[in-house]
Amino acid sequence: MERQTFNALERAALSLQRIVTDLYSEADNAVEQENYNDASLLQSQADLLYEVVENLETILTEQEE
Repeated sequence: MERQTFNALERAALSLQRIVTDLYSEADNAVEQENYNDASLLQSQADLLYEVVENLETILTEQEE
């Protein structure tokens, strides 16, 4: 894998991780406000993006070896 591609994937993983953190935080806020529909939506989207981050991290780790 080209270094530029690796760097782009690494930046994407970091950006997505920040988004995931924000979504989980907003889900917690929605729960505190007893807005369970929004909390569920936020949580599910965070979970999906978390899986993407994990996959990207796996690819990056394999490429480093």
